[in-house]
Amino acid sequence: MLGSSLLNAAAGLLSLVAGFGSSVIVARLLGVEGAGIVAYALWIMTVATLLSDFGMPQAVLRFIGQADGAAGARPGLVRTLTRRFVLTTSTLAAFILGYAAWLELSGAGHASLIWIATAALFLSYAYSTMSLGAAQGLARFRESSLNTAIGCLLQPLLVALGALLLGPAGAIFGHAFRHLPQALCLRRYLSPASEGIEPVTAPMVAYARNSWISGGLTALLGSRVELAIIGLFFNLTAVGHYAIASTMAGMVIQLSYFLVAPLVPLFSHHHDRGDWPALTTAYRRSLLGLALVLAPVCFGGAAISPVLIPVLFGADFTDSVEIAVILLAFIFASAMITVPYRMMLAHERSGTVLRFALWEGVVCIALLFAAVPTFGTVGAAWVKGLTGCVSCLVYFWYCHRRLGVSCDTVALLKVLVAAAACAAAARACIWWMPGLPGMVVGIVAGAIAYALGLALLRAVPAEERRMVAELASARLPAPVAGILSRAILAGRG
Repeated sequence: MLGSSLLNAAAGLLSLVAGFGSSVIVARLLGVEGAGIVAYALWIMTVATLLSDFGMPQAVLRFIGQADGAAGARPGLVRTLTRRFVLTTSTLAAFILGYAAWLELSGAGHASLIWIATAALFLSYAYSTMSLGAAQGLARFRESSLNTAIGCLLQPLLVALGALLLGPAGAIFGHAFRHLPQALCLRRYLSPASEGIEPVTAPMVAYARNSWISGGLTALLGSRVELAIIGLFFNLTAVGHYAIASTMAGMVIQLSYFLVAPLVPLFSHHHDRGDWPALTTAYRRSLLGLALVLAPVCFGGAAISPVLIPVLFGADFTDSVEIAVILLAFIFASAMITVPYRMMLAHERSGTVLRFALWEGVVCIALLFAAVPTFGTVGAAWVKGLTGCVSCLVYFWYCHRRLGVSCDTVALLKVLVAAAACAAAARACIWWMPGLPGMVVGIVAGAIAYALGLALLRAVPAEERRMVAELASARLPAPVAGILSRAILAGRG
């Protein structure tokens, strides 16, 4: 599991860099309003996929690994669900293209092209989620990581080329190519059903239905819905500022998805066999590993945002700084939800996930309508951050009280203290040496402070350190593995 997580982490880091670079390109070439248009298209991509997939990618991820056929796969599952998937996604895409045709006939050719690009983006992303669910459910992480790498290498170049040639519509077409390599691999998993094996069972249908409803509610009521509300009360310029501010926070969430990709099959394996000690150990290790990676990114990133955002995106985006600091600091809690969320899916508690999504979405959207008219984009950032923290606590509580798996609270708090030291060191360097040089020094100082904090607090248990050291010895060149192993195993306890 650790090897798969590291492989997905590498793919996630590449995806993070490519996505962030593409956002910088859009901001530089298209300005604040253009960035707002592209951000809307990406939001529509997510919402349209979650509304039209009817939970089928989630069902594939959860059940394709059931060993009812050859090679540990459930034959016929992907083929059967893909037929339904084509119908639902094509219907929604037809509506989007119909609206684009109406705009074209009305003389709004520029807006029509944007909607055509959005339809292409939606279809590319939707089919990539179906293909990715099959790949991860079958533990083909190397294959999915390669597809991610290819898409990420194409993304910045094609986004830049599209923005130069066609403006916002071209940038959206460029984003569509990011997901195309994985989408085109879907045909590899379309094996026919075997005689005597029902490809889709009633529990799968119920699981997919609950996952679809909870995902749709999350999309409509929680996932970037603040963009729509900000646009309702303000304009595309405000949307653009918020979109750029949320870029780094969005990349953190994306990275967390890559890191936890192996967890549903892993948790399901232990759960289906009743191995509760192994399940608890996997849960704790997953939380600690995720926190170790994300905490310095979130808090350190928030510390350097006042310099980083104007340097990367331009002086026009100075108003995005305060929003970015709030979102980055709070996104850590939202990212940590990905582990207990997958634990609940492994226990087939999709109905509970649905209820949580409903309540979180309703509360979030109500607070956004109350806060945005008065406090603007900063108010939206605070609402998203605070609701994410409360949701994180609720998920942890449920897994502890109802599923019998608890996190190592002390270890997680130690990681947070070390990450706070990282942020403090970085911010002190920027205060001492304003501008880009101070940020560069601050990043180095923050990394040193974080490593020292982890070592002094003994945040990582000795068993986990030994496990990582053994993996490094098996996978890395001997000189590198030796240095890394000595660093990891330094100290006692």
